[in-house]
Amino acid sequence: MVEQRRNPRIWVSWRCGIRLPDGRLLLCRAQNISIEGLALVSDEMLHKGRSYPMMIEIPGINDPRSIHRVSCTGEIRHVILSEGAYRAGIQLSAMSELHAELVRAWMAKADKQIA
Repeated sequence: MVEQRRNPRIWVSWRCGIRLPDGRLLLCRAQNISIEGLALVSDEMLHKGRSYPMMIEIPGINDPRSIHRVSCTGEIRHVILSEGAYRAGIQLSAMSELHAELVRAWMAKADKQIA
């Protein structure tokens, strides 16, 4: 199958938290990430087109035991129910430049491992 996405993705297993409109924190797990977004698995449905405040726990590039808690906003681009869980594609925004650089570093590291 040919990859037709604009940005390549890397497979991850990073914890995420999404602040729901009722104030609850929905814990979920990112499955893959790109420069602009991520795919995650959730126990609850997220609504397409809605933006949520969120936090992603990203391991340090040189020391994966060092966890960076990255605050950002996630806009839900699509959601499907698959195997009893909701899988959502999320476009990220409002991330600090330092944290965006961390994501780019992970993408570059994955590129080097593939080459």
